[in-house]
Amino acid sequence: MKKLAAMVLAVLGCGVGMGQTVAAAQTDSQTLQAILVEMRALHNDVRLGTTTQILLTEMEVQRGVVDKATEKRDSARTRVSQLQSTEKNFTAQIAQNEENAKTMTLDPVQQKRIADQVQMLKTNMAMFKSQEDDAASAQQDAEIQLRKEQETLDGIQDQLNDVVKKLQPGSNP
Repeated sequence: MKKLAAMVLAVLGCGVGMGQTVAAAQTDSQTLQAILVEMRALHNDVRLGTTTQILLTEMEVQRGVVDKATEKRDSARTRVSQLQSTEKNFTAQIAQNEENAKTMTLDPVQQKRIADQVQMLKTNMAMFKSQEDDAASAQQDAEIQLRKEQETLDGIQDQLNDVVKKLQPGSNP
């Protein structure tokens, strides 16, 4: 009987001990699960932080590219404007010389000199018109390049905005 009672107590003791072991194992499992979730969150934060740094560097570089493209476009605009102004000046000079040739009484030498000046101005004007066309084409190319670089910068900004949203508390990355 004593032996039987001892066995019953031993079996019950093992059962209670096993119950505690199962409860401890569940608590350990939940703790490990919580640690795993926290580790994943930390990993994600580090990854997003690194991505943010990369995007900020890309943005800084791209802003420099956009600034250079803007300068190139502005320079091309200035060149076109200068050539157009020169062309208008030549047009005015040609008109003035032709008017003088019509209204003034000139000897043949003066008429020849004015005709030569008009011809030289027309030749120069044609040259400037060709340069103006080239400059206008360069301006158009510079504007296209600027738009392209600005779109790239905008894309980087959008990516950065997305990362910042993911870094904000309560967001689900």
